[in-house]
Amino acid sequence: MSGATTSLDTSLSLDTARRAALALLVLLGIAAIIMPERLPALVASPLAGSDAIAAAINGGIDWFVAVFKPALRAVAAGLDQAVRGLQKILHATPWLFIVIAVTWLAWRLKGIGLAALCGTAVLYMALSGYWLKSMNTLSMVGVAVPLALAVGFGLGVLGAKSRRANAVIQPTLDLMQTIPTFAYLAPLVVLFGFGPVPGVLASMIYAAPPMTRNVLLGLQSVPQELREVSSMSGTTPWQRFCHIELPCAKQQILVGINQLVLASLSMVIIAAVIGGFDDIGREVLVATNKGSARFGQALAAGIVIVLLAVVIDRLTRAAATRREAVGRKTGRRAIPVLWQLAGLAIVLAASIALKTYADIIAVASAIFFRLGEVAVNGWLQDFIATHGITLDAIKKTALMYLLLPLRIGLTKAVLPITWGFTFTPAMQTVYLLTVLAGTAWLAWRGRTTAASLLLSVGLISYCGFSYMPWWVMFAGVCWLAWRHAGWRFALVACAMMLAITLTGHWQGALYSVYLCSAAILVCLLIGCPLGILAAKSDIVSGILRPMNDTLQSIPLYIFLIPAVALFQVNEFSALVAIVLYAIVPLIRYTEHGLRHVPPTLVEAARANGCSPLQRLLMIELPVARPAILLGLNQTVLFALAMLIIAVLVGARGLAEQVNIGLRDADTGLGMTAGLSMAFIAIIADRVLRGYANSLGTTEIKD
Repeated sequence: MSGATTSLDTSLSLDTARRAALALLVLLGIAAIIMPERLPALVASPLAGSDAIAAAINGGIDWFVAVFKPALRAVAAGLDQAVRGLQKILHATPWLFIVIAVTWLAWRLKGIGLAALCGTAVLYMALSGYWLKSMNTLSMVGVAVPLALAVGFGLGVLGAKSRRANAVIQPTLDLMQTIPTFAYLAPLVVLFGFGPVPGVLASMIYAAPPMTRNVLLGLQSVPQELREVSSMSGTTPWQRFCHIELPCAKQQILVGINQLVLASLSMVIIAAVIGGFDDIGREVLVATNKGSARFGQALAAGIVIVLLAVVIDRLTRAAATRREAVGRKTGRRAIPVLWQLAGLAIVLAASIALKTYADIIAVASAIFFRLGEVAVNGWLQDFIATHGITLDAIKKTALMYLLLPLRIGLTKAVLPITWGFTFTPAMQTVYLLTVLAGTAWLAWRGRTTAASLLLSVGLISYCGFSYMPWWVMFAGVCWLAWRHAGWRFALVACAMMLAITLTGHWQGALYSVYLCSAAILVCLLIGCPLGILAAKSDIVSGILRPMNDTLQSIPLYIFLIPAVALFQVNEFSALVAIVLYAIVPLIRYTEHGLRHVPPTLVEAARANGCSPLQRLLMIELPVARPAILLGLNQTVLFALAMLIIAVLVGARGLAEQVNIGLRDADTGLGMTAGLSMAFIAIIADRVLRGYANSLGTTEIKD
């Protein structure tokens, strides 16, 4: 009995010591933030960034290019010939035949509704005057998809068959999906030169992980009983794989192909930034950079990209979910496939014969579209002239009252020229006492998470991300990683932050975190209320659902168009573009979480006389919190992904460093900055997932 008492006393003493150490650390952090000039030793960073790592990477790349230059040139020439060969085929094929062929394929896969959608979309692409540019994009996709399919399928099978290989493949896939897309392009441009080849290879790298994950999931979900029965029947491993495992995993693999094709399309459009190929992504980029002057052209080309993505998405999704015997299910008489192919051959011959007349129609239609674009430009100029004061007020308000305080802190942002008054020392004291009192009260009530959140937000707003003491950020992130993801990941997170610091990207990382934090805050303020309204009203849900579907299917470049057209190139435009792209998961998961609150809890609260607001705040939102956190996790990752694109309209930080590395062919700079962004995404993802899993209601899987 005495031994048990001694053990209990020792445990209590250790817990008290840990709490005291944590309290001391928090007090030192607060002191370093509010009195940086008096405690320079707690503010100055002992770690200095260096260009040595970037220089070493550049040296390694130069050596590799020098040694393997003939092989690299051969690969580049082969891929270039493949892209340009497919480009010639698509250019030579009459657009009328492609319209009819896509319509026929959509009808065969899912019926008249999909046929009408896809046929109309492709017809618009042909008549809008962007047909050849669209075919250039499609030629790159057509080469990238088979490469990504081969790599993704091979890695998926290898990971499913070997645990050791899977242990290496999984973190590799995480890096491939979290490293910013521009970071892929920097070394590829050095290795293979400018042109379509780097875009094709970057698309392969970006699109292979979804395929690999779906192949892994499909093969791992094959029932073990089927494997055992096939083994007892004397089948070889190859026969078992071909005749048992692949058919069972077919649907999941087809879903992976759908995601692969969309990822490939998205990436080849991003690759337009390196130039060298006159595709539709290049058209959007050039038009967007001119702001409102060419908004009509950017919008028209953006619509073509959206339609191309929608057609590819719906066709591949229909193929993934298609079942056999469609004709018997729908009750219509099936037409033999040979007859349908013969009909297509006749259509091809007729389209070739009528190609001249069809091209004349397309040219004439394109003229009307250009006139429409000019009209849209004029309308936008009139709109800006009429509402320019309001737009400037929105931009300045966001810059002064949201972005500037988060970046440099209230102590430096609150000035007579900005807020109309000075943030005096007395005001600063009242502000800090209010934050500390609120934190102490929440901690005393046992709400440690809310207390930590209030203290963090209050202190960051006080000093800003740019002036946050380095060790406070280190300690805070490591503590969160240890608390919600375990001590092993806390060590990994510490190593990642050290790597960011030693490569000289610490300030860039703070800027990136600041801009993403501002975007996430706006997403929370807008997305959560919209999700709540959608959960409470089927009408609102019906309105938001197609809007969310559209926002998620639009390639990233398209979000830059309205932001630049209305607010020009600046930091606020970058914020708008990030919010437009990242807000969708928060809306979806908030609605999903609230709609899946157990009805018994709601009925019990109603029986106890709770008002609708009380039910929402005390019952529904706490129960739905894990799902909302999942949406927040996705929003964070989406914001970081969009940040690399937002550099084109005013974002800086790590995204700017990646872009500089791409522009100057500085592979080391681009890769170290890209890895820094990947580290931030991995830390945020693991911490949020760990916190949501700790709630015990909904587990967030990889």
